[in-house]
Amino acid sequence: MSEGLAVTRRDVLRTIPAAVAVGLAGCTGSGNGGGSGGSAADQPGTITRVSQLDRAAIVHIQALVSGTAVWPSYTLVDAAAAAAAANSGTVVGTWQTAGETVTFTPDGQFSGTNAQVGAFSGLYSVQGSVLLLQYQAPVVTTSQVQYAVSGDGLQITGADGITYGYQRVGGQTAGASSATDGDIVSQIANLQVVKDTSQTGRLEQREVRTGGSGTGFIVSPDGYIVTNAHVVLTGQDFQQMLLQRLAGEFRQELLQDASAYYRIPEGQRDQIVEILFSKVLNYFLQEGQIRGAKRDVFVLNGVGAPGDNLQVRAWPADIRREGTVMQDIGGQPTWGRDIAIIKVERDNLSSVTVGDSDTVEVGQEVFIIGYPAFVLEQFFNPDETLEPTVTRGVVSARRTLGTGIEAIQTDAAINSGNSGGPVYNMDGEVIGIATFGAGPERGIEAIKFALPVNLAVEFLRELNVENTSGEMDQKYEEALAAYWRGDCDRATTLLEDVQALYPGHPYAQDYINECKLASAN
Repeated sequence: MSEGLAVTRRDVLRTIPAAVAVGLAGCTGSGNGGGSGGSAADQPGTITRVSQLDRAAIVHIQALVSGTAVWPSYTLVDAAAAAAAANSGTVVGTWQTAGETVTFTPDGQFSGTNAQVGAFSGLYSVQGSVLLLQYQAPVVTTSQVQYAVSGDGLQITGADGITYGYQRVGGQTAGASSATDGDIVSQIANLQVVKDTSQTGRLEQREVRTGGSGTGFIVSPDGYIVTNAHVVLTGQDFQQMLLQRLAGEFRQELLQDASAYYRIPEGQRDQIVEILFSKVLNYFLQEGQIRGAKRDVFVLNGVGAPGDNLQVRAWPADIRREGTVMQDIGGQPTWGRDIAIIKVERDNLSSVTVGDSDTVEVGQEVFIIGYPAFVLEQFFNPDETLEPTVTRGVVSARRTLGTGIEAIQTDAAINSGNSGGPVYNMDGEVIGIATFGAGPERGIEAIKFALPVNLAVEFLRELNVENTSGEMDQKYEEALAAYWRGDCDRATTLLEDVQALYPGHPYAQDYINECKLASAN
């Protein structure tokens, strides 16, 4: 699939001496190092050369899921207080006056005892301030009275105009426990989360964000990028992701609140927090909801130094193709076509050279370039550093998955950060996409797998996208070739052309600065 300027890259890699150097190898300040055709400096090794050529084409991908959590405000009360709050303003509960006790249940039944007539029971209904009593024992009869509830007091006014006062049995203060007495765990367990129906009650709203990150690589100057589908959260339940994030925030806040209001022994803190967390989460599941859950994908190119605003620097991306991360084959989960093609609206970008994964052989050396794991907080924190890293290994096997895909097994490190990144052969061609590991639970943590790049090629063909290089890439490759042989004048001229074609190129200015430093020395 690679053609045109991709041949230039292979020629560059194969004709430059393969002596190994560390860091930026190139122009020096001695001899003719700063002039045209200057003395050749120590040349970087293959991996370093490819890394320097391609790192502007290897991008960090951040998939962000956002939404709004909405729930009625609540209060924490003990069980007796919760019952009183739930029944406030109603006849439900147990009431007592001189010589009589009566209980009204939520299902419309009442029963009680009277010092004169003994036990009685029946059905009741409420219409405004009228209480209709249909006695079934000791005799069948009907009575209609006026009633009023005020706090823990119930007043009943009969047809004869006589009013009787009752008091709630086990009211809000009855049975309530002090947070300073007894077993604190039992007291917390007795608390209930109750909707705040007071004048201070309100509808709580909170923006919730979560997500994941990984690596991708640009395959065309107009901004087509290959990565893993799981990096862009394909197949994920976004509402569930936000709920999990919100749950984590609830847990931390409850720990702070519990510590502020109760003297919690260190050994009981986790237990108490989990009790409270369970109650609050259940309340949210019953009363709250996540609104407007959505996914956005962003692309970051180059190094993010402390002080950079990564949100401002990020390019928004559209998802053009998504494969299936996992598939069920014969009742067993197996890896699917975990590939995604995303697109940024940019021009004159660097691009990698895509090879043919069918030619990969066991025993050949490979290396992976990718970004380390980068969590959500780091994306929004301007004090974090972001830069790509390199891991290397060999192809240890070709393994056919249950889906029929022939994965590339390697001992090169693949982690949650460089997942989706390019796997290179020693000719500087991308032959795989770093994807997954067997996992420590299988006892083979060092074994990792890459999906063959030909899977991505199929997706690109469906989109009529070719793996090509543009004018900017050509000048950048020529500039680095000049830099490596010590010709800083030529390198600087070409790098300035690169910056004109791609303003903000993430690495061109670094090489220009190195050349200036070499000339000054």
